[in-house]
Amino acid sequence: MRYDQHPVAPSQQNHVPRLSVAGLQVRYGEAVALNGLSLAVQDGESVAIMGPSGSGKTTLLHALAGIIRPDDGTVALRTLDGQGRSQIVRVDELSDAARSDLRLREFGFVFQQGMLIPELTAMENVMMPLLLTGVTKSEANSRAGQLLQELGMTGLEQRRIGQLSGGQAQRVAIARARATQAQVVFADEPTGALDSRTAADVLALLLRSTSEQGRALVMVTHDKDVAAACSRVVRLRDGQIVKQIPDSQAD
Repeated sequence: MRYDQHPVAPSQQNHVPRLSVAGLQVRYGEAVALNGLSLAVQDGESVAIMGPSGSGKTTLLHALAGIIRPDDGTVALRTLDGQGRSQIVRVDELSDAARSDLRLREFGFVFQQGMLIPELTAMENVMMPLLLTGVTKSEANSRAGQLLQELGMTGLEQRRIGQLSGGQAQRVAIARARATQAQVVFADEPTGALDSRTAADVLALLLRSTSEQGRALVMVTHDKDVAAACSRVVRLRDGQIVKQIPDSQAD
């Protein structure tokens, strides 16, 4: 699927954020979820979004990922066109179908419960986004197997999700998020259902698979230890950013 494109001059490529929002407004009836919020995320950044319940954390993540269209403001993604040239895609201007396609090809997702398909095996869950983007079954199988092996899942590829521990299931979710080589990965409380030791292992794998490889990671979390591992912490209240702090001040 083709998107409306805004080419980026080669001299500007290193200065354009991977993903940005400006003047973001989202309302649910009379309730204001996001109120004029602006944020830019660079390649290689891991951004933790924190705040009390109702502050707009999940709404922001959904707007950044094109799951919802804002009532006002812009959402812009820097990506590549078919010739490998940088372009800006205005996510907020896309149709529902185009946003769905963009999420499949350009974004990866890791949620608290994994959001994996329980009827499929670990291998099949990782293969799914590849098959949906037109990758052959043999290539998808090979790529999925390699990703699962890199994440310590050797020997568990043919197990269904219900046969895996919580930590193992999250490894599958991370592999799936990496499958299409997405440059932006979104995570919503990815360690929330795990014990502290397993959570630390999963967080380390998630960071190693994203920001440490030059990809952008945007993560909603209530956990101060998780936030402290990120390169930036963004605190929300009443739909606005009230503070941005480096990891050394996350607690």
